Amino acid sequence: MINAPRGIKDRIPPEEDQFLALVSIAEKHLGQAGFKKVGLPIFESASLFTRSIGVETDIVEKEMYLFEDKGGERFALRPEGTASLLRLAIQHHLIEPARITRLSYQGPMFRHERPQAGRLRQFHQVGAEILGTITPQDNIDLLVVIDSISRELKLPGTTLFINNMGCSRCRPVFRKALVEYLETHQSGLCTTCKKRTETNPLRVLDCKVEQCQPVIERAPSIIDFLCESSRLHHEAVCSGLRSLSIPFTVNPRLVRGLDYYTETTFEFVSDALGSQSTWAAGGQYDGLIGQLEGPDVPGAGFAIGVERLALLAEKAGTLMPAHSHTQDISILPLGELAVPIVQSLIREIRNEGISATGIFGTTKIKQGFKQAERDGSRFLLILGEDEMARREIVVKDLLTGEQTPFPLSPLAGLIGYIRSVRSQEKISQLS
Repeated sequence: MINAPRGIKDRIPPEEDQFLALVSIAEKHLGQAGFKKVGLPIFESASLFTRSIGVETDIVEKEMYLFEDKGGERFALRPEGTASLLRLAIQHHLIEPARITRLSYQGPMFRHERPQAGRLRQFHQVGAEILGTITPQDNIDLLVVIDSISRELKLPGTTLFINNMGCSRCRPVFRKALVEYLETHQSGLCTTCKKRTETNPLRVLDCKVEQCQPVIERAPSIIDFLCESSRLHHEAVCSGLRSLSIPFTVNPRLVRGLDYYTETTFEFVSDALGSQSTWAAGGQYDGLIGQLEGPDVPGAGFAIGVERLALLAEKAGTLMPAHSHTQDISILPLGELAVPIVQSLIREIRNEGISATGIFGTTKIKQGFKQAERDGSRFLLILGEDEMARREIVVKDLLTGEQTPFPLSPLAGLIGYIRSVRSQEKISQLS
């Protein structure tokens, strides 16, 4: 038997419907915030990610899936969405210095990581980017969107951590001070962090190895090195979040795993997720678009991990119920004469926007009930010789057990009944 590759999770019914429902909720909030959807390719030129994410990052060094096509060109399965979206926006001239562009995306990402709960090698993200002249208020708006999704889904144990990574003026000053500190504390660092001291010192602050924590805790804080402009930016973000009653904690050790962040960076984490606690993250990037040969304007964005969102929604009880009715109607013809009538009914009912399937492989009512339950149907419609003689069809509500006859023609009574029950069901779910 051939199984799915390690770290790749199949989604079977009803998981896929639950998954898509979460994506739909996130996209609803993004749409309300003015973000327009784009579709990103699964793979890109490998150089796109080495230039944007940074050569000295774990993603590029260890985690990217790389391959060559038959022409010898080197590609990578996309490990994250921001670089792909920026490439798309630059190529199609969607970025202009005097204009604000809001774009969103969703789809699978790929990283060769050690699989565990909440961390897969193929994982799904919903993300958004604001491109153009970025203000502290734009950063706040991104946080408002994520917070609104969290509130709708009642996600448990969520905390927002924010930091300011400085700008091109103050970041080098902090980097110099950090390197000097780390060089005098090499004995307390793991092998990876010793290497990072030379290649990417800010990433040391993100290390989770227990041995390194005492050194990291005493390291210089980037907040103390911010220039006037970055300090005012940081204070404006904090003030805006307070005025909107969005709780947050400033974490000067928060650097994220990507090289391109400047100014505000943030993570939404939950203590209900275990070690993989971050379910949404992002920040601002001032030089990345220009680095990718686009207009030299800043951007800011975030990504939400849908698998982790699903774990939290399940804990909160806000994940779509596993046994909810995903289909409206199954129709069971009893006898050959009923088959063409049922086929015609299915087409008419679908034309009314109601989902319906036929159960053509059996003439036994008990088997019809079982198949309707497998279909996820709310109603089983039965048409036999007696019903045809009376020019009616019997409708069985599989939830309540209520059984009601309706005329075969016209179908207005049947259609109205199905819609009424479904409408009441939706109202009940919302309440």
